[in-house]
Amino acid sequence: MSSMFKTVGFLGFGILIVVIFFFVSANSDETVETFTPKPTVALAGKNLISVDSSSLLEKKLDLTHVSVERLSSPLLTVTGAVMARLRAGAGSVEDRWQFSSVELSSIYADWQRTGTEMDFATKQLAKTRELTAAQLVSQNRVVERLRKLVATGTEAIRDLTAAEASLLEIQLEGQKAVYQAENQLIQATHSHADLERRLIQAGIDPDLLSQVPVGTSLVMADVPEVRINLVTTKQACEARFYSLPDHVFKGIVRSLAPSLSTESRTLRVFFELDDQLGQLKPGMYAEIGLGTNPRNAVLAPADGILHITNNDYILQQAGQDSWQITPIQVGEQIDDRVEILSGLTGGEKVIGKGAILLKPLLVQSLLRSQKENESLRGSGL
Repeated sequence: MSSMFKTVGFLGFGILIVVIFFFVSANSDETVETFTPKPTVALAGKNLISVDSSSLLEKKLDLTHVSVERLSSPLLTVTGAVMARLRAGAGSVEDRWQFSSVELSSIYADWQRTGTEMDFATKQLAKTRELTAAQLVSQNRVVERLRKLVATGTEAIRDLTAAEASLLEIQLEGQKAVYQAENQLIQATHSHADLERRLIQAGIDPDLLSQVPVGTSLVMADVPEVRINLVTTKQACEARFYSLPDHVFKGIVRSLAPSLSTESRTLRVFFELDDQLGQLKPGMYAEIGLGTNPRNAVLAPADGILHITNNDYILQQAGQDSWQITPIQVGEQIDDRVEILSGLTGGEKVIGKGAILLKPLLVQSLLRSQKENESLRGSGL
């Protein structure tokens, strides 16, 4: 009997242990679920980053608003050099141009010569065609007259035959003369065009040489391919020369090269600077600010700009604790702010100082979007 009680006792004790084990396990799981910490920062969707507003990280982020201000500071700054200057004097304009190198001066002289040759060849061709046409008209009249006289029996047939042969000879000689005149014009035109390209490559737009007034200096600068959308003709600019740091020279963009450099991926831009005092010399270097016309500029904190490969981004508030990854195009930096050329319009709330702390998440989000796009292209969607 006592052994039976012992057995029942052991069974009851075992059941009690199992109940306690399950009770503790249940409470333990509940405790883990209840106290799971919320992520401080995470991807919250496509191009979205969430930051816990109660975290220490959030307190390190400087939140600010994008402003809009009236500015006349340059949109873009490039380095350029004076390539030519038209000095005052009584001589011909061609003789008063000063260039930055002997080679450039020689190319310009050859360009002038081929231009004269081209004009002469054009006139020569016109006169040759005119002379040939007149000779043909005259000989045709002789042939027609002889035909009538032969028909009436007053002229011999051999005179008509000789006149017709002369007509054919005039036609052949005229075609030869016109061909030679056309060939001379083509050669002169090709030489002139080739020298014009060499002038542009050397830093001079030849069209400007006959247009600018006395006291003007022509400046050339190379603008990176990714920035050429900021440059337009007749755009205001200002130049500060290294040798004349206290003086600002005003000017305009006069022309753009017809093609980009395949080696440097830059576009050659030509400027006209007012230099009535003759302070500038060919070969002098300067920092040229483009786009100084007054404008409404969108300004964002420089610390908030995140540069990834060849693109720039800023984190713009999209909701409570969430920030949108916004692609932007940046201009020049003004003190501790950067002009935003596209992507923002002003008034947006963005992250300034501290944005760099979220750059790893930004890169991760961009990579995820890239993989999704590649997957869609691969599926044909």
